[in-house]
Amino acid sequence: MHDIKIPDSSGKKSDFEITRVASEVKPHSEPSENVKVNFEKFVNLIAAHEFEDVMKRHADEDIILSTSLLMDLASSHPEEEEESGKKTPILIIVGIIIGVVLTYLLYRFL
Repeated sequence: MHDIKIPDSSGKKSDFEITRVASEVKPHSEPSENVKVNFEKFVNLIAAHEFEDVMKRHADEDIILSTSLLMDLASSHPEEEEESGKKTPILIIVGIIIGVVLTYLLYRFL
């Protein structure tokens, strides 16, 4: 306790000043334009709604992603075409062949 000095009341100015810290909070601050959202909720929001016009309106806006999320998105495989899209030409060809064979059999035996 020898290093603590009690200021004397003789009126000498001490080495310390007492000042008030100004408040940094603005009384009428505007709401922030940025929102922190969980990635899973963001994807569900996009998947559940029609988002083409939203993409057109906000195409020039920047988004902030973690580098690991960006790398995972970039390295993921694109969605494959639906199986029905691949089967349609085959079904048309098989239908034409069956129609030709049935027509041949009908004309030959009737």
